[in-house]
Amino acid sequence: METFVTIERALTIAQHTPLQSSTEWVTLNQAHNRILAEDLTSKVNDPPFDNSAMDGWAVRSTDEIRVEVGVTAAGTPPLEIKLGEAIRIMTGAPMPEGADAIVMIEDGLQGKAHTNFIRRCGENLRQGDTALFTNQVMTPAAISLAATMGHATIPVCKKLRVAVISTGDELIPPGDELNEGQIYESNSYGICALLEKIGCIPLQHEVVNDTMEGLRNTLDSLDCDAILTSGGVSMGEFDYVRKLMEEEGDLHFWKVAMRPGGPPLFGTWKGTPLFGLPGNPVSSHLVFLMIVAPWLAPKFPLGKEVNVRMKDPVKGAPGKVCLRRIQISTENGELVATTHTHQGSGNIHSMVAHNGVTVLPPDTSANTGDMIPALWLH
Repeated sequence: METFVTIERALTIAQHTPLQSSTEWVTLNQAHNRILAEDLTSKVNDPPFDNSAMDGWAVRSTDEIRVEVGVTAAGTPPLEIKLGEAIRIMTGAPMPEGADAIVMIEDGLQGKAHTNFIRRCGENLRQGDTALFTNQVMTPAAISLAATMGHATIPVCKKLRVAVISTGDELIPPGDELNEGQIYESNSYGICALLEKIGCIPLQHEVVNDTMEGLRNTLDSLDCDAILTSGGVSMGEFDYVRKLMEEEGDLHFWKVAMRPGGPPLFGTWKGTPLFGLPGNPVSSHLVFLMIVAPWLAPKFPLGKEVNVRMKDPVKGAPGKVCLRRIQISTENGELVATTHTHQGSGNIHSMVAHNGVTVLPPDTSANTGDMIPALWLH
């Protein structure tokens, strides 16, 4: 086990435990933001026939005088023209046999003939061409392309099923009446929403009380691809996630050089990858943002790396990357950042009141006017 690793090293260690994803076939209407599991080749030429790119007349470019002899539209079989003839043609209609040019409707029948206003068969794709590749994110454009290629269903990676478990005797469900010493459990709701955002299926479980037996029984009962716990990973007497993983699991790292979010752990529980997130809500969100999401779904980044000019000073952290919450906006053509709430790791409001975090290197603070690296969240 490694301890007190950098963010980059934590991600590298996690990536050494690859997630096992199988394949399923989905319709194109179910394919948005899915990850393509296999290369796709085109079943047809695109376009499948020469057709007009304009409304106008299909003509022979060598003819000087033309007479309209018919009309053709998209979806009709191709017609034929002879010397001196023209056929009124709509955009997308197949080119008549014998025609090699288009006269635009606004130029009139005797106007200039354009040979470049014809979409040629296969000019976009030839039958058998590979145009969508394994690990392609199926964007709206990619889905449209798959349909153009003739695919009604496509193979995609199954969504990862991730169990989410919060731990702690003090936690009760939102909506219940609070007794003295209790707080509402919030982390699992935010983590589940984050998982949905990166294309996973969250499996939210009831809070596990602070006992080794209860935690062990819960972990043993899970049927999932990965496990995310919240709380119980620090150095306290009741931090049972850490204790159980040390004694009975396979622990790969514990503690990361980041603030907030320092005490996470990663390993496997009986072969299933397990990330132990801190219990403080800001810490759990930021560990998910910086390490868990890039491991689970590298195709779906939750932020954009930018440089911002600080309008407020922010304090760094000794020996750790510092992730202060900031509000990023544009001012006079550059990105600037301000702070609006206190920065405590228990203040989840700071993640709502801001849209980014600083990425201050260890032992580095920022003064007003300094340009610093940041992550712009979306």
